[in-house]
Amino acid sequence: MSYSFEAELIRCMPNLQRYACKLTRDATAAEDLTQDCLARALSRSHRFEPGTNMQAWLTTMLKNLHFNNLQREKHVTKVELWDGAMSVEASQIARLVFRDVDRAFGSLTPSQRKVVKLVAIEGRPYQEAAEKLNVSIGTIRSRLCRARERLNNLMAA
Repeated sequence: MSYSFEAELIRCMPNLQRYACKLTRDATAAEDLTQDCLARALSRSHRFEPGTNMQAWLTTMLKNLHFNNLQREKHVTKVELWDGAMSVEASQIARLVFRDVDRAFGSLTPSQRKVVKLVAIEGRPYQEAAEKLNVSIGTIRSRLCRARERLNNLMAA
């Protein structure tokens, strides 16, 4: 890594920070994103071709990092820890929601319940569920689709 790479990197930082703020709409998240981008740029400086547009290279890297973070957040289930002292109101709401979900699940056909249990609850692959129920994967998909639609409609009502 040469001094000119570092100097060019420093020159691009303000624009990179502004773009990160625009993407995240949060100053702290923008700082984190910018730091991640700069760390990645430094670790991959050997890939940068001198004479090309470093601002474009960094902006693309920042954008990709941001979208990767968004994708990762989609797949992470957020669980809030609590001390077990749930308020009476919260526990009543939880019981009501559970009751509604249980009723909605009970309203599915037996074949839909089996598919939902295997695929959505137990996390089994479609192929395994199809083999276990002795049906085609297409049947698994259609039963699961109909069950999800039914559950969504019942829970929205």
